Amino acid sequence: MQEKLNIRFASEADIPNLKQLDSWTKDIMWHRKILGQEVIVLEAENQIIGLIRYDLLWSTVPFLSLIFIEENYRGKGYSRQMLEFLKMHLRSEGYVALLSSSQTDEPEAQNWHRHIGFKSNGIIENIADDDVGEVVFRMLL
Repeated sequence: MQEKLNIRFASEADIPNLKQLDSWTKDIMWHRKILGQEVIVLEAENQIIGLIRYDLLWSTVPFLSLIFIEENYRGKGYSRQMLEFLKMHLRSEGYVALLSSSQTDEPEAQNWHRHIGFKSNGIIENIADDDVGEVVFRMLL
């Protein structure tokens, strides 16, 4: 049986659930990002099971900061569906590309980026002074 999914922009009421999935984002940022439609949620059976959080680098370049889906819902194509929702939104706003990145020591995340359609666009070496770099990815919308 196919699960009933809902992909939508997050609302203020979602913040407690979002904080359970993403503990890095500060409260004040949740409010700003929700107001700017920079958080997308994935619901199954009226429960948030995934999210996308993106930023605008230099206020002009969309950057996929986080995509997260609860473990028991992974491998079902939901990240692709969420990404399509984001791409449609970004195109409607006039953007032509989406950037993302993953650490150089995260081959699984790099494989996901390539599998979903991102192309490698370079490496930023030693970005956090821990000898770990970031692989930058780009996808045309």
